[in-house]
Amino acid sequence: MTTTKAFLFLYPIQPYFDFEIRHRQADFRQKYSDLLNLCIDRRYRQKNFTINYALFDDCQVADIIKLQPNDKIIKVGLDFSQENTNRTNLYPDADSIIDQLGQITTLRLAGFHMWDCVDRLAETAYDKKLDVLVDEDLTEFFSQRLGDTNFKIATYPSYRPPKHIFGDFINARQNKPWLHQDY
Repeated sequence: MTTTKAFLFLYPIQPYFDFEIRHRQADFRQKYSDLLNLCIDRRYRQKNFTINYALFDDCQVADIIKLQPNDKIIKVGLDFSQENTNRTNLYPDADSIIDQLGQITTLRLAGFHMWDCVDRLAETAYDKKLDVLVDEDLTEFFSQRLGDTNFKIATYPSYRPPKHIFGDFINARQNKPWLHQDY
């Protein structure tokens, strides 16, 4: 049986990156871009994962992402303006997104927004019996992780929650096996 592995980054679009990078020093954007692309390359591309980016139908990949020739763009069947005007019930079809990845057995997810779209897609992948894990380092928490001296470019996880929030951190993971559990 061939194991096909896919990495999927949800919504690498300019407005989301601009929000994450706002109010930072001038050189932060380049550092963010360099390290994010290096993490994707070392954690996934070099480990034989296909690299996929899910985009709203009316959006392009932000310049932060350095696309490679074999990377795949997946359109989610929803415009950015639609998603932002009716957040209560309007989400891209997670099954359709997963189906566009092809025949996979392993899925690693990252992108925006971890406790919403990323979590929904991870749950759908889990229900489909895929080996799924959210790379929390590469979600909207990435800008915070960059200052951590324990951050590891090539491996996930590289985070240990501080003792004062450990219980809350673990409790948020209950019944979510697509989030790393072994802390």
